[in-house]
Amino acid sequence: MRWQKTLTVVGAHAEGEVGNVITGGITDVPGASMFEKKEYLEREADGIRRMLLFEPRGGPCHAVNIVLPPTLPEADVGFVIMEATKYPAMSGSNTICVATVVLETGIRPMIEPETRLVMEEPAVLV
Repeated sequence: MRWQKTLTVVGAHAEGEVGNVITGGITDVPGASMFEKKEYLEREADGIRRMLLFEPRGGPCHAVNIVLPPTLPEADVGFVIMEATKYPAMSGSNTICVATVVLETGIRPMIEPETRLVMEEPAVLV
């Protein structure tokens, strides 16, 4: 069986709560804001969530986040949160997972002595 699409997913968790992060394979989705991108994914591309969060790859307490280009100029990166049953507009543990993956993979370089990272999620800038 050949896959039609390849996604790069980095495994992450915050205090044991799974919040994996898609870092490749989805370049962007339509929407003028991160909230509109969330709504588009929910309405038009929910197969991504189902593929990654339903058995055998996921489970009821797993989440996955899609890193996307930000829509606000002050943001370094944007992301949309997908959980097994919904698309929340914000989540503390998923924010921690995305920040860790973005910095540890070099998507956003760490700069000593202090790295500032501004992330855009559907509800708010963090």
